Amino acid sequence: MIRIQSTNRGIALIGAGYYRQLSSNEEVEQSTVIMEKHITGNDRQFDLWVSMALTGRSASSV
Repeated sequence: MIRIQSTNRGIALIGAGYYRQLSSNEEVEQSTVIMEKHITGNDRQFDLWVSMALTGRSASSV
């Protein structure tokens, strides 16, 4: 599991086929024991990470 974060998207856990938005400080704290690393990026990067985790493909360019 990887914990991702961006300014307008918040914080989430992602993994192969998995996405969960973390909505409280308690969830963020508890995710530390199951995450491999934490990545901070911009909103576009966040969207790409989620897309790759859920579909195995990158989001198409607009």
